[in-house]
Amino acid sequence: MAVTTPSRSSERPPVSHHPSPTDTTLVTGKRRLMLQTKLTRQRAMLLANAHLSRLAEREAEAQPDPLDQATEGLEQELAIRTRIRALEQLHRIEHALRLMQTNEYGRCRRCHQEIPYKRLAVKPDTVYCVPCLTRLEEE
Repeated sequence: MAVTTPSRSSERPPVSHHPSPTDTTLVTGKRRLMLQTKLTRQRAMLLANAHLSRLAEREAEAQPDPLDQATEGLEQELAIRTRIRALEQLHRIEHALRLMQTNEYGRCRRCHQEIPYKRLAVKPDTVYCVPCLTRLEEE
């Protein structure tokens, strides 16, 4: 005779929007300093790469071949998009470093709850918790 066990799914508590502080590790002292160091290094790398890309710039040469002209145009467009993304990231990093001087760093801009350290360790310039970011992307 087969023995069946009751399902435990009905015994689980409902999942809340945000984990309680006991469920996650929040940003405190040493971790805050580690995140600040990470942001400072990312900023330095972005600034160094921007400097190197300026050194590598060259004037567009007049290409007689239409295919070469198109390739040149695509390369320039890609370079511009890459710079724009780097500037946007630099702006986010600068903003996060300014927030570190206040108690607002590590708080979600939308729901004002603490953002878990694990999220900040992956993306220290984030201003949204995962649930709020998911909602914003769906809107």
